[in-house]
Amino acid sequence: MPPDNRCRIFRTSDAGETWEPLSDGLPQEHAYFSVLRDALCTDDAHPAGAYLGTRSGEVFASRDEGASWTSIARHLPDVLAVRAAQLP
Repeated sequence: MPPDNRCRIFRTSDAGETWEPLSDGLPQEHAYFSVLRDALCTDDAHPAGAYLGTRSGEVFASRDEGASWTSIARHLPDVLAVRAAQLP
């Protein structure tokens, strides 16, 4: 479960020297879910899109490298893996 029951994604731009927490649009209260390693991915767009799925059946997407998030699917079974592809 997320620390303090607040969902955050962490981003680095300096090879892991520092990490920036990102949470705009993600649940900040009562976030009682988990995200498996294969349920988080990015695409090759510019800026990069990011996607995450929860074990409670929700999928979130970001079109701005994780700066802001939107719920794009709810009430799914456990999301065990998420993949993204950019169509030609």
